[in-house]
Amino acid sequence: MKLTRLVGECEKGSCPAVYAVDGTGDLIIQGYVVTDLAALETIRLPSGETAVRIPAALIRRVPSEYLG
Repeated sequence: MKLTRLVGECEKGSCPAVYAVDGTGDLIIQGYVVTDLAALETIRLPSGETAVRIPAALIRRVPSEYLG
């Protein structure tokens, strides 16, 4: 799977970021693991999924052409 970094909270290093999965139109989100049990209970994640927290400003920076 080839990824292209679209935007991130920092220029280099490991920080919340949004990546495009080349050739699919899908996005991968890198963020902080959600460990709050009440929040996770509200989301009711199915097996195989996880939740991450990212700054809302990061999503606003993703150009509309990537969201198709």
